[in-house]
Amino acid sequence: MNDSSVFTTLVVRILVPAKVVVIIDEPEMYLSEDLGRTSLRSSLALVGLPGIILWFCGLVVYRLYFHPLARIPGPFLQRISGLPRIWQCYVGNRYLCEAEAHEKYGSVVRTGPNSLVFSTLSSLQTLHVKSANVFKGDEFYGLLDSGPAGGKSVQMIADNEAHSARRKLLDKAIPPREQVFRDIDELSQRLVSITEKEANAHGGVVDVATATSWYSFDVISTIAFGQSFDMLRTHDWRWLPLCLQEMSAFLYAAGYAGGHALLLKFFHWLLRTNWPSRLRFTTAVQAQKYADLAADRVLDRGNRMKSQGDVTDSSRKDIFGYLMQAKVHNSADLTSESSLLIAAGSDAVRFSIAATVFYLLQNPEAKAKAVAEVRSLNLGSNDLSEAKVASLKYLRACIDEAMRLSPPKAGSIPRETAAGGIVIDGWAVPEGMSVATSTYTLHRDPDIYKQPYEYRPERWLERPHDPRLYAAFTPFIKGPRACPGKAVAYVAMQTALFHMLREFDIDGAGEVSGEVASSEHAAASRGRRSDYPFNDWIIGYTKGPFVRVTRVLKST
Repeated sequence: MNDSSVFTTLVVRILVPAKVVVIIDEPEMYLSEDLGRTSLRSSLALVGLPGIILWFCGLVVYRLYFHPLARIPGPFLQRISGLPRIWQCYVGNRYLCEAEAHEKYGSVVRTGPNSLVFSTLSSLQTLHVKSANVFKGDEFYGLLDSGPAGGKSVQMIADNEAHSARRKLLDKAIPPREQVFRDIDELSQRLVSITEKEANAHGGVVDVATATSWYSFDVISTIAFGQSFDMLRTHDWRWLPLCLQEMSAFLYAAGYAGGHALLLKFFHWLLRTNWPSRLRFTTAVQAQKYADLAADRVLDRGNRMKSQGDVTDSSRKDIFGYLMQAKVHNSADLTSESSLLIAAGSDAVRFSIAATVFYLLQNPEAKAKAVAEVRSLNLGSNDLSEAKVASLKYLRACIDEAMRLSPPKAGSIPRETAAGGIVIDGWAVPEGMSVATSTYTLHRDPDIYKQPYEYRPERWLERPHDPRLYAAFTPFIKGPRACPGKAVAYVAMQTALFHMLREFDIDGAGEVSGEVASSEHAAASRGRRSDYPFNDWIIGYTKGPFVRVTRVLKST
């Protein structure tokens, strides 16, 4: 029972006529008869507007002074209402608001009546271990992972044993590293081609975020389904990035709005009708398109398996071919896994490549070092290999430093406390509370990262090595529920940047045009306009950087 439910019960028993209290406790005694219904209406009318006002005022007082989290500081409005958080999610600046709150109130902040956000390494280590007395609650995740088919992806399985079994199966389904690298290398070369084509069509200027978005979706579709969306060469699927962006902005806010059971029933009913198109309900239309896409990809993979025979006889492997052969998932779960992998499998790659290019342009010395390292790699007569790309240590440090300053999942990742509660940084948090660590704020902890607001790739290469740098570094989440595609994402990011820096001279060609107002972002990031501005809608979204590319002339 949440805090408002507890408070409401107390107020009702004090203020409401006894007859109404009985009706609330045992409605079947009255609502089965017409007379009872009339009595209920007339009795509730006695409470009226004064009772509602008194209830609201009492709830505010309760949340400020008597709530289990009342001792923990935070912005006034967020201590009494969840509406500010919903608005922050909707406009995409929640990660900045969390950073400001931590600067003002300290390492633990009350960001909602029942919500706490921490900014410490110890809180991260407490929350993201298998034994942590927390789970993914329906308050946030219930809406994100619920499609019309009713299945569950690996991210939404609450039971640890069931999650572990599904996760192990998913890990086994990822194709062999050699195959993954060959596919990624080919797609990276297509990225070079489309970059040159787009530059020629737009006066030499390219939006890196757009080009890398096409690339990332081609990568995940190839690995997941054995067939690329082919966005780098055709326009057929290029509606998908914008579709996901609009969905994410809505669902991020709706995920904290509560009332999921009714909201989900309505949303799923809406998706089964043609009303979204009639009403121009853009989010529902996009959700329907995306749900259809996720289901169609699974159906298409199954049809290809039937025509090709047993997947083990094929020279190639893909995730859904393996999952279908394992016959563990039902069709609804497969569709949910498809929906998850398409979105989550592309986000870090597209966002982090663009962020890395942005920070390299802002830091000419780092850019010069990265370019020199890439172009000094002697390929000889042999093809590029994963090992050779992995040997580019400075390039990897540039990527990590970009993800430190601008993590693809910048906002806090909530967990709900289970029965018995949990102790975090000395604070006893009771059952039913939302708890999280702010990734964006932790990544800028001055005690862990010296000169935390500076883009300095060298910090990842310095010796002796401070283990806290990596312990606090969490662009892919930590623990047993960390991203299963982390290794693939790094290969995709490093290989794409290798080809881009080797083939092009890249220079800035204008401002990044993220939807977060530049003045707001500058204020929230303590005046540092050198930060990559983006909207946090579950994952990061922006446009840019806009760059001018010139093909490097190879010596003969």
